[in-house]
Amino acid sequence: MSTQNEAVTATESAAKAATSLGPDGNVVGALSYVLAPLSGILVYLLEDQNEFARFHAAQSIVFGIASIAIFFTLSVITFMMNLILPDILSVLVSLFTFLSSIGIWFALFLVWVYLLVMAVKGSRTKLPVLGSIAESYLL
Repeated sequence: MSTQNEAVTATESAAKAATSLGPDGNVVGALSYVLAPLSGILVYLLEDQNEFARFHAAQSIVFGIASIAIFFTLSVITFMMNLILPDILSVLVSLFTFLSSIGIWFALFLVWVYLLVMAVKGSRTKLPVLGSIAESYLL
């Protein structure tokens, strides 16, 4: 039990600790999500002291790239289906992909807001798959 409390205390102190960029770790961590993945890349490259801010920057990079990849894949599939299918079916496919892209965009927006708020609060919230990728390859 004390190990978990020590980990929470270490995370909280890292979130409130100053960074090489100036503001506290939670502020820099939150800023890394603002224009993901670009702001994440900037924070990741410029921040070398605060591990909390670097984690959120790495997760922002992976989250931003995954979001872009999702919409790119959806666009390619829609384009290919429109080339293959007759006119009436291509209209239906376009309508379906338009509606599904709105749903995906809204879900990604909610995850983005959640990550931003958790970083401001000083919580090291790790996304199930993307957080592990960020820790494995970027930290």
